[in-house]
Amino acid sequence: MGDLTTDAVPMGTQTNQNFDELRRRNLQRAQQVYNITGSTGVHIGTVVHNAVPRKRPRVTPQDLPLQKEVDALRRCKREINEQDKFVVSEHLGSVWRSMARLMGFSPGQVDNLEADYPRSVDRVYELLTCWHDRDAHDATIDKLTDVLLAVKAYHVVKRLKP
Repeated sequence: MGDLTTDAVPMGTQTNQNFDELRRRNLQRAQQVYNITGSTGVHIGTVVHNAVPRKRPRVTPQDLPLQKEVDALRRCKREINEQDKFVVSEHLGSVWRSMARLMGFSPGQVDNLEADYPRSVDRVYELLTCWHDRDAHDATIDKLTDVLLAVKAYHVVKRLKP
């Protein structure tokens, strides 16, 4: 192995003038702005984000609750209990944000729930607990049924018991 001081010497010599010229050209390039309009799938840089739009699953007749079941739930004035919270949280899924808005929670409260509880099941359970703690007299099966129907969570309504 040779002398380390000679191994580390660059192959060519660049004058300060050449270095300053390269630096000036690079700064000019960095200041160029490109406006791309009407395009999709444009990729700039090394990070690729593939956003796939999610489609809501099609509602089949088997998912819809019977009218008599809905009527029974709408007549039920009892407060929600732990079993109701468990059933809703296990089956609600991604529409929990819409449900939270309908229940009167602010965007900040919704964001806090999302930050504090990484799993959707836990978020929904805590959302229902907060709703019950805030408005115990309004946290009833009939109101919960109305909110679930408004967010089109028919499969969850089928699982509730009056």
